[in-house]
Amino acid sequence: MTTDTDWFKRVQQLHLPAVLPVNSLPQADAPLGEWMDVIREDPLLTIHLFRFANKMLASHDVSVRTLDQAVSLLGNNRLVELTTKVPRIAENTPSEKGLLRVIGDSLLAASLMRQWFEIRRIPWTEADYWMTLFYDIGLWVCWLLEPEKMETIENRVREGENREHLIEQFMGVNTRDWNLKLCNYFQLPVLPDEDTIAQSGAHLQPFKKSALKFFLPFSHELSFAVRQDWNSDAMKTLCRTGETSLGLPDFYQQLKVWVANAAREFRLHHTATAARHLLAQQPSVSTSHDCGGFSESDLAAANKIAAAAIERSKSEQKSIWDITDESLPSISEIDLGTDTSFTDSNEWPILNKPTRRLSVDLDAQKEIRRQFRNRKTWHSALEIQESALFGLRKGLRLSRIVTMEAEGGFWQVFDSDGCKTSPLLRRLKFPMHSSEFITQLSKKVTTLWVNDSNREKADRLLPPPLMMAAGGEGFFLRSFAIGSDITMLLYADAFEQSDYLNEIDYQLFRDYCADWNVALNKMRS
Repeated sequence: MTTDTDWFKRVQQLHLPAVLPVNSLPQADAPLGEWMDVIREDPLLTIHLFRFANKMLASHDVSVRTLDQAVSLLGNNRLVELTTKVPRIAENTPSEKGLLRVIGDSLLAASLMRQWFEIRRIPWTEADYWMTLFYDIGLWVCWLLEPEKMETIENRVREGENREHLIEQFMGVNTRDWNLKLCNYFQLPVLPDEDTIAQSGAHLQPFKKSALKFFLPFSHELSFAVRQDWNSDAMKTLCRTGETSLGLPDFYQQLKVWVANAAREFRLHHTATAARHLLAQQPSVSTSHDCGGFSESDLAAANKIAAAAIERSKSEQKSIWDITDESLPSISEIDLGTDTSFTDSNEWPILNKPTRRLSVDLDAQKEIRRQFRNRKTWHSALEIQESALFGLRKGLRLSRIVTMEAEGGFWQVFDSDGCKTSPLLRRLKFPMHSSEFITQLSKKVTTLWVNDSNREKADRLLPPPLMMAAGGEGFFLRSFAIGSDITMLLYADAFEQSDYLNEIDYQLFRDYCADWNVALNKMRS
């Protein structure tokens, strides 16, 4: 019978490979931040960095818990040397294919954890991310050592057997004990026990520790179930558990949004293929008329994700900024008879000769804009606001509209329209300085358009609560100024409409908002 010791001896003799090819790494003189963005998506390569950095700290009573700490400790030269010397996994082998699948599961689990913690307003750190990612490292090692056996186990799981039971039966060891032993061997972050917390003097809030204990195994089990079969009994059981634990009666429906967010989160196809294909791989979603909560746009996005994974990873990403971030001109400088929209500084994403959406009513939006220019039309800022929102709905035919105000260092919703079935948008709140771009919006009048061509970058650079609330929808975001102060943030999309937002919609939106902002300032003067 195989024992824990037998397996561990094999691990000690294992030359742990990296997944990313050497030619996918940045140039040697590239900034450390660029290296970290790439390495973050190869957990096996990261293991080497954690382990080496911790060896450097062997004489100190501390350990590395994040990639940022490891990279800072190693420095640029040692980092480049280490990452290029690590052996690479042989491509198109059973080990590689299975390994990518389970790494994809772990990447999805880490993304789900982050999104759930944000929903429950529990602090989430980079150390939490790595602890979640390495939670199932035992499965990765099994795929490296016994790919054929693991493939057989996955086939038996598809027939209804329990994966954990099959693996423990095969290995002769408890899976959780095995994972913990591997994490300790490779010197990786784990959920600390009571003794560890007491000895280190660290403090882990009881509610956060309880959440980690529950959601760590749950997130990995759910990620595996998503990859196996979206409509399985196991999936439905897990979703019911999620409904109870998160207090979300629409957990099953929301899961498609969380999975899509995760699939877009990872740029490099070498480790993200499994995550990106999670939606597209579901036969019940791709071919059935009953799509289990997936809309037509979800299916189209899934197909697009599956088809474009490699191409997107090789192409340069466009900026999510589509116009200059010029401040609003002062009142005295504005000629109400001229176009006050801003000038482009970056090329717009090309969407193949867009045409105006048929639902857009140009006459309605032009009438509102004409009234914006006539100061005698308005008696209060509230009237301007109400008419402006009417024009967005009836003229520009935008579906979900959210206006946010600054309050205590946060942007938070004070009015919404069309969001009855979108609670995350109705309750949207995020720090004014949660990212470089939001800081930009909070300081200067700026407009941006998130769409399929720049969504990957937006997912990384915009606040997760905002991207999660959008639910994969393209949207416009615009800040408004009264005088020199930014006082309002506007979100708008075309949710559940047959046509996607395009450049024409964006131009109309920019011009409309420019006139709207001028009218607000005129009312103030």
